[in-house]
Amino acid sequence: MTKLDRYILAQLIGPFAFFCFIIAGILWLNQALGIIQIVTENGQPASIFVELSILLLPKVLIAAIPISGFAAAVFLTNRLYGETELVVMMSAGKSYRSIAKPFLAFGAICFTALFIVVHFLGPMAQSKLYDRQDQIKREFVTQIIQPGAFISSQGKFTFFFGQKGKNGELKDVLIEETTPDGQTITHIASDGQVVSDEGKTTLVLQSGSIQRHNHPTGDFSLVQFDSLAFDLTQIGGEIKPRLTTISEFSTPRLQAELRTMASDTPTLGFATAMLHDRNVKTFLALLFPVLGMVTLLVGGYRRSGFTMRIVAGVLLMASLDSLRGATKTWVNEAPSLWALQYLSVLACIGLILIMLWMASHDLRRFNPLARQVIQ
Repeated sequence: MTKLDRYILAQLIGPFAFFCFIIAGILWLNQALGIIQIVTENGQPASIFVELSILLLPKVLIAAIPISGFAAAVFLTNRLYGETELVVMMSAGKSYRSIAKPFLAFGAICFTALFIVVHFLGPMAQSKLYDRQDQIKREFVTQIIQPGAFISSQGKFTFFFGQKGKNGELKDVLIEETTPDGQTITHIASDGQVVSDEGKTTLVLQSGSIQRHNHPTGDFSLVQFDSLAFDLTQIGGEIKPRLTTISEFSTPRLQAELRTMASDTPTLGFATAMLHDRNVKTFLALLFPVLGMVTLLVGGYRRSGFTMRIVAGVLLMASLDSLRGATKTWVNEAPSLWALQYLSVLACIGLILIMLWMASHDLRRFNPLARQVIQ
């Protein structure tokens, strides 16, 4: 790699970091809204939000890295043109293919980073995220049983527990529920015990009463009880055992899993499509910077700017990503068609080669219409 190639490569890093930060931040913010809901509904501290947010980063980076690589290449090529550096390079005999080399090297950096995230960090972070969310859901009883404090849940339940014994015995229990029809139902008991069985959690109350007050009518009723079971699953929901999904498998484990699947396994198509889609994403991350650069090179220098070429490049990138998504859906339904998932990679390579040839040959000499299209 020449000194000029290293200069172009170094100039790509800054814009890439900037675009990656902005795009990942936008995607992260969209995903974080769901985390905020989980944290607030279960009364978790801010540290849990930070932990879950960190586990989201690999997922957003999978989408941000290829787009940021493309955007950095377009930004730098436009700047080199605008500051006439690229014109000087070409005037000095630098060919379009040689100019593309540092962009391809930069694509290799994006490829390496995305390879690690897609095949290893992403599945691992997703598995830990699901585990943490499942743990939070199972801790809802712990969140509401805080002796000496009034705890509200879902905007209609209020809990108070006077004391909590070493074996989980509860003393001086109060549960107040506000119903949509304007009634207030208050459970008061001297003793209580939480019992879990097959995913259902029940609070067994001893020696207490149920007070029901109908606010619209003013009616009041009182019922004494010796023992009463209060269903806590209406607060936390019925908790089912968490099952590991295929998307949580790293690529080596996913490949091993595929070798054990029979042809009639229901998840074969999904697993096959996921495996090859991971490969396609990394290859596109390699090619997108070159695609962004060569899109601006076609037609040579233009004094008035390259807005139309930038728009064309964005449309090409979006079309290739749409083709990737479409072929993934096809393979999901028919696993034997897995080779079709690489159509987007082949199409990207073909577009780059065609546009490099077009940039090296002034097509305006052969066709007056090409002058209008290129300019």
